[in-house]
Amino acid sequence: METTEERVLKQINKEIGEYKKPITVSTGWEFKQEDAINQAILYTNGKYIDGDVDTDDLKLYFYNIIRAANGTTTKAIDLDTKDIIIKNAPGGDWLKAWFYQRDLKYWLKKDEFGKTLNRISRELPQFGSVVIKYHKGKSYFVNLKNFIVEQNADCLDFSNYIIEQHFFTPMEFKKIAKEQGWDSEKVKKIIEEYRKSNDQYIRVFERYGELENDDGDYDYKKIIFADIPHDIKNNQQQNIETFSGELLFEDMVTRHPYQEFHINKIPGRWLGVGIPELLSENQIRINEIINQQVKSSYFNTLRLWQGRDSGVARNLLAEAENGDVLNVNEFIQPVDMQDRNLSHFLNETELWERNAQAQTFTTDILRGERTPAGTPLGSAQLSAAQAISFFDQIREDYSLELKSFIWNFVIPGLSEEMNKEHMVKIAGEDIDKLAELVSNVNVKYKILKKVIETGKLPDTNGLAILKTISDRETKGKGEIQLTVPKDWYKDAKYEIEIDITGESESAAIKAQALITTLQAITTDPTILQDPTKKRIFSKYLEQVGVSLADLESNIPTSAMIETPQVSVAEAGGVRGAGGGISAPVETQGTINETRI
Repeated sequence: METTEERVLKQINKEIGEYKKPITVSTGWEFKQEDAINQAILYTNGKYIDGDVDTDDLKLYFYNIIRAANGTTTKAIDLDTKDIIIKNAPGGDWLKAWFYQRDLKYWLKKDEFGKTLNRISRELPQFGSVVIKYHKGKSYFVNLKNFIVEQNADCLDFSNYIIEQHFFTPMEFKKIAKEQGWDSEKVKKIIEEYRKSNDQYIRVFERYGELENDDGDYDYKKIIFADIPHDIKNNQQQNIETFSGELLFEDMVTRHPYQEFHINKIPGRWLGVGIPELLSENQIRINEIINQQVKSSYFNTLRLWQGRDSGVARNLLAEAENGDVLNVNEFIQPVDMQDRNLSHFLNETELWERNAQAQTFTTDILRGERTPAGTPLGSAQLSAAQAISFFDQIREDYSLELKSFIWNFVIPGLSEEMNKEHMVKIAGEDIDKLAELVSNVNVKYKILKKVIETGKLPDTNGLAILKTISDRETKGKGEIQLTVPKDWYKDAKYEIEIDITGESESAAIKAQALITTLQAITTDPTILQDPTKKRIFSKYLEQVGVSLADLESNIPTSAMIETPQVSVAEAGGVRGAGGGISAPVETQGTINETRI
């Protein structure tokens, strides 16, 4: 009966062997993921697959059309942490959702999540796919060269196996093994074997997928398996031994820890179509043309002569001297070495480049270049709009996968930290909104205190004075620090949205929209009070990427909490509970000490 180690080794060898064979995506089209990834790396960096020297031992030059297209696409699909928006879900507490948005942005900034988004945008056009592994609250990019997956799977969730290869130095391997709780005796054995070998790195397989157990059933497991050194393996193979390596860790899991992102996804294969693969034919032909021109230039620099007299010097430069008179039967004439195909080369190169731009929508406008002379403004604007709409669709697919990643990995990973008692900083425009909330609560507290002291309600002038005093106490601060109590977010209900239009909107259009907004409010002040007008006005602003909620300085009256307490947490938690009014408590300190 096979041991678990033998079953794991047999399964991994079978799956790696399957991965290294091409698959048929469609009739007449064979695809090998390993080759596509290697091509993407080489072409992006201007390298040939088979070396940069031809059969004549001449240097091959690489005219790179891939990198510019990659860069333009990266800029067009880029997302930022500011595009991640938390909104209150039906039946939820708007105040908690509002604070959760600010708190989440702080944690994303602290973990440098913006770098993760930038790298996704860079690598998506290059490889067609990006895989991120989320482990213990951290995001890690997976090297696709070391990532083995069923090539024809639609997605990772439907792949029969996922294998990530790791290469560790013995010291690194020992440290990680201790952190992860791997079998210490087997770890020690593996390290000893590698120290005796010529291998510099220890190869470790991390596999997710179903595996047969001793009862013949299949369980979805996480497997950590260490390979043995190559020189030892070769000796064992000569002795016809099939077992090699050590099973360091196995555990039942519900799913894998990977999130996938794709661009230009097509049926029949897991890997998306990156720009290097999309433009491979263009790149190959342009390189051929460029190198033909280079070879032609070698001949163009030669100075050759022809004549019928065999007695003349064979090399005029070396054998003829100044003042010599040549006595020949036929005139010595220079050989015409002029290249008459230059215009053809230029025309064909331009043809392939235009085709590359058409396939990737990387037009002159998107690259920041001037349009050809005589191009009508309307045509240029239409071209830019069409290109932007193409990339908006890609950004929408990207944003949906990002939303899934944040919902399934990032927020659960941060939940432990978010539900601890911690500080949150409020700055910028958010201070005015928070100060307005606290100011309203303070005004009500001051009114109640005045009633208790005098037995009378303040008149209109008195209310205005109390409001002015409260505003002075709460507004005008550059930064406010608040304490979030433990488990305050546990009952919060919220939704995640990714804004995919903010980056593509013109700054000039937004500026004009703000001016129009100011004029409209000045002309008709009821535009913010009348529900119908306000809804229509809000829809107009959304079309140009401006949020009406961000422009409003006041928190809605309906959202104000009927409590004299200054604590924002208590303000958010008490919703007209009824009964008696609690005795007022004297406010201690400043708003900088307010607790959520």
